[in-house]
Amino acid sequence: MKGKNILIIGSQGFIGKNIVEKLSEDNNLVLFDRDFSQLNTAVLNLSNVKFVEGNLSAYELIENTITINRIDIVIHLVSSLIPSSESSDFFNEFQEVIEPTYKLLNYLCKKKIKVIFFSSGGTIYGETNENLITEKHVSEPINYYGYSKLLIENYIQYLHRTNGLTYVIIRPSNVYGKYQRLDRKQGFIAVAIGKIIANKAVEIFGDGETIRDYIDVTDLALVISKLVKQDIKNKVLNVGSGVGVSLNEILTHLQSIIHKDIIIINKNNRKVDVDKVILDIRELKKNINFEPKEIGQGIKDFLSYIRENNE
Repeated sequence: MKGKNILIIGSQGFIGKNIVEKLSEDNNLVLFDRDFSQLNTAVLNLSNVKFVEGNLSAYELIENTITINRIDIVIHLVSSLIPSSESSDFFNEFQEVIEPTYKLLNYLCKKKIKVIFFSSGGTIYGETNENLITEKHVSEPINYYGYSKLLIENYIQYLHRTNGLTYVIIRPSNVYGKYQRLDRKQGFIAVAIGKIIANKAVEIFGDGETIRDYIDVTDLALVISKLVKQDIKNKVLNVGSGVGVSLNEILTHLQSIIHKDIIIINKNNRKVDVDKVILDIRELKKNINFEPKEIGQGIKDFLSYIRENNE
């Protein structure tokens, strides 16, 4: 198959599964993960997809995988943190993800292999009064998740300046949609849907007027496919909808589609959450043709997927 030889590290989260599904249409993929027990059956028997089980600390295994499969691009999706993670979680992340990633980046730099790194548009900027946040906005994260991403971003930029590492840093907004679990602590849309279906209360931190930028995961996967195909490089790119939506507005959308009363419990604001994040996506649109899905349609599509798969 023509296209790129791509190694995807951390392919088994819902974002990874969607990216694998999209990139497998035109590229040869090697999926590197520590657990394939929840493997997407849609890619299981594809001849252009290989599977390697291991973790980021398995340096020789990763290097051999890159060499044997003549990898052109490494997509890095690995993180064990969420915005509410605490210091103990961060120190574990530093040992198991951040430090091994530094070593991997050095190797990619030496071999002149491009890295596409998934950062966080929702947490890396911190508090801001800006209506739209550009990629040039100062990065001052207020939680460990955003800070961990900033550490890796900074090292990528350092290796680019000093040794010519080729990269793309993706800063996605709040991602939701196909393959996302409904029983996790992260991802307001998915968590809210899970609670509503189970007739349980939806917890909101604050008054519900916290504003976020949401992107359907299939849109995100399409963006990655286009960036790969067009060989975009050495860019930091916000990937979102460019539209702010409050938590209350999300619940209004859900109620209009599901037609069920929603029980809401308001809790105190958390120090790890910013009040508003809306990403400026003009730089992304300069590089690729992209029109994000409207939030109402995205939620309808997600609910259709849930119903079709009895999730």
